[in-house]
Amino acid sequence: MMRLKKILAVAATTSMIASAAFGWGGIAVDDGIGTDHSDVGYGIVTKSPSRQAAATDALETCTSEGNSGCELVLTFQNCGAYAASKVVFGTGAAATQSDAEKRALTDCGDKDCKIVISDCE
Repeated sequence: MMRLKKILAVAATTSMIASAAFGWGGIAVDDGIGTDHSDVGYGIVTKSPSRQAAATDALETCTSEGNSGCELVLTFQNCGAYAASKVVFGTGAAATQSDAEKRALTDCGDKDCKIVISDCE
């Protein structure tokens, strides 16, 4: 019984350390109807200490790149992605970059959607 308690204690500690190691990410974009996916302005951040910090940092990064109409579209842990066509956009978050991109394309829902940006913690 004592050995089981030690194993559970180690597992709980490892789990807390692992979850604390992951920060927050955020994506802000300057996009509009008619804008080609290659012309979308954006800011992306990872490793922010909180969801709010990720949101603020993504908006600041987008603006610092010379974009004037930045809007926050996603905060995430692990991986995040933004996809767009000239008329719609989509976002996705997942454990892997590939899955986040697939979710963003599905959320976008247009055959012309392309991944604009994606990243992971």
